[in-house]
Amino acid sequence: MNSTKIMVVDDDYSSRLFLQKILNKENYQTSICGDGLEALELIDKQSFDLVITDLKMESIDGIELLEKLKDIDPEIAVIILTGHASIQTAIEALRLGASDYLTKPINIDEFRIRVKKALERRNLEKRLKEAERRITYNATITTANHEINQPLTVILSGIDMIKMELEKLNVKEPRIDKYIQLIQKSGHRIADILRKFREISSPVIQEIPHGMQMIELHIDQKKPLGEKNYILVIEDEENLREIVRDVLENAGFRVIVAASAEEGVEFFKMHHEVIDMVLLDFHLPDSPGSRVYYKLREVNPEIKVVITSGFELDQSIQSILDDGAIGFIRKPFDREQIVNLMSQVFDMNKTDKSTN
Repeated sequence: MNSTKIMVVDDDYSSRLFLQKILNKENYQTSICGDGLEALELIDKQSFDLVITDLKMESIDGIELLEKLKDIDPEIAVIILTGHASIQTAIEALRLGASDYLTKPINIDEFRIRVKKALERRNLEKRLKEAERRITYNATITTANHEINQPLTVILSGIDMIKMELEKLNVKEPRIDKYIQLIQKSGHRIADILRKFREISSPVIQEIPHGMQMIELHIDQKKPLGEKNYILVIEDEENLREIVRDVLENAGFRVIVAASAEEGVEFFKMHHEVIDMVLLDFHLPDSPGSRVYYKLREVNPEIKVVITSGFELDQSIQSILDDGAIGFIRKPFDREQIVNLMSQVFDMNKTDKSTN
């Protein structure tokens, strides 16, 4: 039997049995009620996809029942039936959310078609609303990830910097170490929660195109730096920009920072000969990351560019990776990840130069 559930409300006993018989032949699950009050009691106990109600009834008329049904379930489909045709009544019923309006006596074939169309319309509206809810949810999760990942990256990297400074000062205090570990653990837990939300809200690009070189971020080996040319960091978030600079400079790199796409591109045009690599935030307020990337490539087609983002790896970033960007690192990242990444890029530079 069809899982679609339909309620017929009519104070005329023969009319409601007649409609129930038609609907049962179409394999709908059909319930019948003798008035509006009985219908409201029944709908409190179970849900229905469609209610077919007579307009003129003693306790509650069809228009009042329509309003109450829509208050209970805005997505329910309702067809109004009446033997007293009125354009004004039809308009009022449709304005209040009725799916259709039919006059008695009922034409069986027309009735079947109208029921089918009302159900199809209800299902379509449900799918559209679900799609809208999903889009809103995805947009909220994506934006929240981006906004949280920015300060979270600062926190995780800042913790590493504090640990490094304590080591330099030869400060060994168990309570401080405990608190640092708690903060670091909580930071990674937040990052893991955000990752789970991203996986729920949208698919993640996981396949790596043939021939594309991705950089492994989880490497414990410490590598000495070679030539001391510059890394250009283009990042609009001030705290993150500063912590990345401190992390990289403490690791032995020379760093130049730019707070906007325009500032970064202009500096690169003037000093590209001393810049070995660009760490580029893909979502800058004054220009899309893809546009910045291609402007950098116009100046130096061989420039090594690593993309960063608080958003997931999507098609727009993927296309840049396909077109020559050498890697992607998603925020939040910690000190070890970013230092290892930069070291590998510089090793790639040395390999390229020795090959040439």
